Amino acid sequence: MTSCTLWIALMLALGAGGPVLARAPKQKAPAQAEAPKPAFTAVSFTTDDGIKLDGRRYGKGGSWIILSHQSNRDQAAWEDFAAALAKDGYTVLSYDFRGYGASQGKQGPAGNVSDLNAAIAYARTQGAQRFGLVGASMGAMATVPVAVAASPQAVVLLSIAPSYGSLVVRDDDLKALAAPRLFVSAKYDGSHADTERMAATAGVADTLIVSKGGGHGVDIFGSADGAAIQQKVVAFLETNVPPAK
Repeated sequence: MTSCTLWIALMLALGAGGPVLARAPKQKAPAQAEAPKPAFTAVSFTTDDGIKLDGRRYGKGGSWIILSHQSNRDQAAWEDFAAALAKDGYTVLSYDFRGYGASQGKQGPAGNVSDLNAAIAYARTQGAQRFGLVGASMGAMATVPVAVAASPQAVVLLSIAPSYGSLVVRDDDLKALAAPRLFVSAKYDGSHADTERMAATAGVADTLIVSKGGGHGVDIFGSADGAAIQQKVVAFLETNVPPAK
């Protein structure tokens, strides 16, 4: 019997009971722990037309930064930025416009000015000595007329456009802004041309920061040069609304 025949016979004799080389179990990659969510205190306040709004308060101190979100986001979009400002020594207040998150009411830009005014009123009752306003897109549009009347120490407007539904930013209001203001846009965002024009309308002393990529509103902070953009925004706020150290 040839060696080949002997080998086949041996394998048939062993059959299913023959030795099997066990494969080493695949090692699972260690699960990466999710970064803890920034700490905040849940707050609420009521608008002048009776709508209860949900808010988050980060940090502490007499210098406040109030954040107004864009239409395709809610206040959670500000978490990382709010945490960075709180670490810098600010009290930071974000909130959901009416109809967003846990806030009462129906979504719609018509009430946004009232909502931001309520946020400022809340900050003042809590001891805000000075404050800055930061708004993204829809939130930036609401910020302009409010800032004209409320006289904040600084204003930051991300991806602002002249109108959203019934919310309209007038050139006269842009020109009437007395506080230092910073415009932020992204080169490949659809609102870039509007933001550029509105920054020019507000006055030659204004500053426009442009991301080299895309992104709209707070999403600019997540772009390739977003960290550098955010640092410039924080530096602007530190200059004009010094945090409590």
